[in-house]
Amino acid sequence: MKNKKILFLLIITIFLIGCSEKKEPIKLIEVSGEGGSTIYQNDNIKIEISSNMENPEDIYKSILNELQRIDKFAKVGSLEIQISKRNIIPRLDKIIKCDGKYIETEEFKKELIKKSYGIYDNWISEGLYAKIYDIEKPEVDFASYYANNEFSLFGSRFFEPFSSGEEIESIKSASIDLVEYLLENNKKEELLKNEIYIEDIEKWGKDKNIDLAYQREIESLMNRVEAYAITGKFILNTREEINGFKIDMSLEGIKSKMRGTDQYDTSKKIEQIILNFDKDILSIKREIKKEAPRFYAEYKEILNNLPKVNYIFEVQETNYFGGYFSLDTHEIHLISVNVHPHEYSHFMFYVGFANVEPYIKEPSWWDEGMASYAQVIEPDRYEVWIQREFYVAKNPMYGYDDLENVTDDILIKVNSICEKILEIYEKNDIRLDNIEEVSRDKNKRQKLNLLRSSYKDRIIETIYGEEFNKGEAPNDLMMESNSMDPYLHYGFGQYLMIEYGLEKMLFLKVSDYENLTFKEYFGKTFEELKVDWMNYLKENIKGIETIL
Repeated sequence: MKNKKILFLLIITIFLIGCSEKKEPIKLIEVSGEGGSTIYQNDNIKIEISSNMENPEDIYKSILNELQRIDKFAKVGSLEIQISKRNIIPRLDKIIKCDGKYIETEEFKKELIKKSYGIYDNWISEGLYAKIYDIEKPEVDFASYYANNEFSLFGSRFFEPFSSGEEIESIKSASIDLVEYLLENNKKEELLKNEIYIEDIEKWGKDKNIDLAYQREIESLMNRVEAYAITGKFILNTREEINGFKIDMSLEGIKSKMRGTDQYDTSKKIEQIILNFDKDILSIKREIKKEAPRFYAEYKEILNNLPKVNYIFEVQETNYFGGYFSLDTHEIHLISVNVHPHEYSHFMFYVGFANVEPYIKEPSWWDEGMASYAQVIEPDRYEVWIQREFYVAKNPMYGYDDLENVTDDILIKVNSICEKILEIYEKNDIRLDNIEEVSRDKNKRQKLNLLRSSYKDRIIETIYGEEFNKGEAPNDLMMESNSMDPYLHYGFGQYLMIEYGLEKMLFLKVSDYENLTFKEYFGKTFEELKVDWMNYLKENIKGIETIL
């Protein structure tokens, strides 16, 4: 009798466990939306189908069928989908916006998996897609491929032209195998949270004889960035809205090898660019904390919690030589990725401090001076910059080669200026063979940047035949000092940063400029400061008087 009771209880227990694991299918309520659209929704899911779509019920059933399949593997989280003929080009940021054709693709199913679970890493969605849809594991010997090539799970490795066809096949196969391994080792929850770290895959790498050294180097990119290609564009997007980023680059420009795209035409280059961007931002914040501790203490919440920045990697020639920050869209447009510290400084202090009272737009010399100061903070990054400066000095019309009506006389004058620049470099012990030494010396980095501002001014004056306005400040008012030519702002503003210290200059950012004079803040008038600036250059940079 006792054994029968035990058996009965065991059967009941098994029955209850089975019942508890059985999932109810997803149920959505149909309601009317704006403009005649139809909405199917519950507390987590919203599917809106525009009235311009044919066979909306079939579209809904198709999407629901996919969601039921995904939900069987793990409960679908918050998800919103909008289907309309207007969405010919899919948009995949937070909401999936597409037309009826896109929902028939493999990419749509993978995007559903990403959005259903909040996954960003492409390798995880690739592996889960194979698992959920019972995709047969491809017969690709990825271990042999990685025996001779570095291993990276970063999203751009899944796309041409950043990776070869062989690497794409290998990374997809490796992703499927790795996800299968992690599921077998009870890491399902971590996968669905997109919280897989290098230590979670160490044994898998060892078993497959795959060297994870490079993956360790880029570990900070894990659990962070999604990658996707949409109609001629390649997008990288972080999961973080605070301190995150989105990068938009032209696939067509890269494939056709347009000027400048060689900076990011491989996955490894992209990975290193993002690591460098991270380093730039961290270096600016560390510099402020070190050199302006009172300002940092007061405004650290702003500095450490900046909104997501949108980078546009430009491919066409523009009037901006390295890049620019758009005041209207808050986007950073980069023609050269090396100017990132400069342009990010604009973003940091314009967007980050937009709500700090009193908000009065600072003079341009402050803005450009801070950005020029930011450019020289990180030694490793400045090495590349110095190499570029030597190249420009030896190729005087670099960046101006598309200008018309440049006479031989102008070319001779520009060449003469560049010859003087190379002589100044030599006099100040700045040479191609000691770039590393120069880049480690903050004082030399700042001098070189001041020199660059000065000779760029002179070259532009020579090419365009117009002498720069040195600026006036009626009644010595700071807000009246923007008459100085924009190209002079870089040098003047950076000089003030160096001479009066970062702390003083940063507090000027949050000052009330309404009636503030130069004499009141610096102890000298605007005209006196300009004289001091020129004297500083002559005293600290040997031979610079030849180009002033």
